[in-house]
Amino acid sequence: MFSNRYFPHALFAVALSSVSINLVSQRKSAEDERARVKAQLSILQSIKEQLQSDTPISNDELERLKKLARSAAPTNGADAGVTGGLREQVSWSDIFRGRKPTMMDGEQEVSKWDKQDLEKMRKEMAGSR
Repeated sequence: MFSNRYFPHALFAVALSSVSINLVSQRKSAEDERARVKAQLSILQSIKEQLQSDTPISNDELERLKKLARSAAPTNGADAGVTGGLREQVSWSDIFRGRKPTMMDGEQEVSKWDKQDLEKMRKEMAGSR
């Protein structure tokens, strides 16, 4: 079987196809990442412009824009879900045991540092009114 004279050519063709498919996948993920960053920057610039303008921005609108910017957060790896960025890690044993990830109302868990930043921002906004 391995003595076939076409074996090196077939192996080369498979390797070349594999590399080309991988490169196309990498290019697509880089384009998606660029688009995600552009969208997040435009949302953050919109928030900045609204906060710098004389007209006050409602808390609901600010929360909506922050949620949009947060939903564009990067994912953890290529196989992370599309449900808005950060996901908790699920092990294979959890999958085989049938455990489901615990998320409250579909919301992401906010880290301690994000909570502190949000509180600081709320106090600054309350003080500026």
